[in-house]
Formats: sequence, C-alpha cells, structure tokens
Amino acid sequence: MTDFYNPQSRDPSVSRRPHNRRDAAWIRELLARVNIGRVATVWQSEDGFPFPFITTLAFAYRPGTHDVVYHTNITGRLWANVGQGHPATFEATEIGCLLPSNNPLELSVQYRSVVAFGTARLLTEREEARAALTVLSERLFPDLRIGQQTRPILDADLARTSVYSLAVTRWSGKENWPPMTDQTEDWPALTPELARLRPAVPGPARIKV
Repeated sequence: MTDFYNPQSRDPSVSRRPHNRRDAAWIRELLARVNIGRVATVWQSEDGFPFPFITTLAFAYRPGTHDVVYHTNITGRLWANVGQGHPATFEATEIGCLLPSNNPLELSVQYRSVVAFGTARLLTEREEARAALTVLSERLFPDLRIGQQTRPILDADLARTSVYSLAVTRWSGKENWPPMTDQTEDWPALTPELARLRPAVPGPARIKV
C-alpha cells in the first residue's frame, strides 16, 4: 500500500477508479464554470518540519499558458509559502446533492472536481501581473471590462496585491454524480421522505447572517 500512494512511483493525478476519471476537455469546461478554488502550499522550517496551508480564493484558468492565476494580500502565509518554491496543488469542485442510504458506508455526495499539480510563482513583472489580474477580473465579471466599465488596473493597484500563476504540470478530473447511492437489503429500506436528496450547499435562504 505504501508504494501505491508514493507519488515518486505512481502519478498522483491518476484516479484509483477509472470510471470516475474525466478527460482534459471536461476539466477545462469545469474550470470555466467554477469560480472558487483552493490552493494547497507548504512552508518548511529550517529543521525541515512542514507547515501545510490551504487558501480559498477566486481563480481563472488560462488555456493558452496552461496555468491558474489568482491574487491575495501583498504578504501573508501564501506569499511566504510560494516564496520557498515548493510544489503546489490546486482544487476546484462543483457540488450537487447529499445522497442518503440505509447503509452508513454508502452515504455520499454528488460532485465534480479537478485537481491540478504544479508550481506557483509570484508574478513580479508589472505587465504580466496586470494581464493576469485582467483575465481574472473579466472572467469573474464578464460584463465589467477593464478600462471600459471599470477603470484600468493602475500600478498603485498592483503594489497593493500579490498576483500568482500556478503552472499546471499534471491534472485530473473526477465525477461522481449518480441519481442515488447504493442501498443494502440487510436493513429496512428508507421511506420516500428519508430517501429524498438533500442540498449539500445551503441555499441563501438557509444561511444565517
């Protein structure tokens, strides 16, 4: 089992379940739909102890350069971690419904996800950072064009944020979206009320402010 999960001997971008795997075209389509992703980075101390960290953020995938771009505060944990040059991992997910079952091991959720592996870098060239920030802004707000509906991105703006590019070296797409999950015949079946699908993400009306 150790060798099976060793990324030096087995590509971590290859899913264990072939029937859930999706191709590059499917991955690109999902990255074009989903607005929020998560970047996993690590900071390593002088004694070699790793401190992993996950940052949730808005992103844009650029097919032409095959990278994911995003921006955060001018300094912070993400900035420090990226500065050490370790590999990074990006994830984006589309969530459907919770799937009930009378078998606790079969309780499940509908999801579509992408995981991308690569190395992130801080964009220090001003025009490179401006171009990435423009792509990100117009991807999230396609009706707000930079320099038209909004003012241009100023040098002063770039001085207040850190813009990153995660160059994708490998990626994987995975989908688990069945209409229902497995049930067991060794226990009474769920009633129609209990067998109903539940929203995995609360709707706006359910969120307490």
